[in-house]
Amino acid sequence: MEERPIRIGLALGGGAVRGAAHIGVLDVLDRAGLEPAVITGTSAGALVGALYASGRSPSEIAKLAQTLRWARLIRPGLTRKALFETSKLAVFLDGTLSSLTFEELERPFAAVACDLTTGREVVMREGPVASAVLASAAIPGVFPPVDREGHLLVDGGLVTMVPAALAREMGADIVVAVDVSGPLPRRPPNTLIHIMVAVSTLQPGGGDRLEEDADLVLNPEVDEYAFWELSRIPEFEQAGRDAATRALPLLRALVAEAEARRAWHRDR
Repeated sequence: MEERPIRIGLALGGGAVRGAAHIGVLDVLDRAGLEPAVITGTSAGALVGALYASGRSPSEIAKLAQTLRWARLIRPGLTRKALFETSKLAVFLDGTLSSLTFEELERPFAAVACDLTTGREVVMREGPVASAVLASAAIPGVFPPVDREGHLLVDGGLVTMVPAALAREMGADIVVAVDVSGPLPRRPPNTLIHIMVAVSTLQPGGGDRLEEDADLVLNPEVDEYAFWELSRIPEFEQAGRDAATRALPLLRALVAEAEARRAWHRDR
């Protein structure tokens, strides 16, 4: 029987608009013939990962990103739960993801959220994809929690900023993690929403865990840009391309090593 190829798992982290860097990473991997076989994502990483897992190419995702405007996705809705109301975002996600379920995706994909009542990680791999992405990106106080399958869910970055260990659990032989969470922008946040978005990306000790969980960690150079600037999406994408391009020789070496180990175990 023909052996399956080495499976690359790509773990995409949260970081609000900085998550556009994930598009650039995917573009480089696709062009290099190193397409990920497994995708995991948190918050913005969940959105990009879901789109890719649904069959959209990096160029198609990039074109979609260029059309994004906050006014079309969210609207002020100050309530007891959040500053903004996300019904338009929910409709956008459902339409963009064609109302797909996880079972209908072209690639294995999982999104991470935080259970607001227990503080525990919730891994979403079944049911509607759109509501999972919405839950994974529900920054507390900014967006309302999402009630999904009996869980009240908020931003997955509170528990797992970059779900690298999850990619391994889903069968990846090599795990590539993309962390766009820090450091904080050089231009200090100056409004309540900007402060809340910035704080949502803080995860002390997360970097150390990530180095243990992933074989390769990419840190696109996005620190000079704010988390909320949609106008910076092209720069974020390019930062992702640059980081992935620099890492290609090492990733190819990791694949070669995995193939050699497999051959050694097979022929013993």
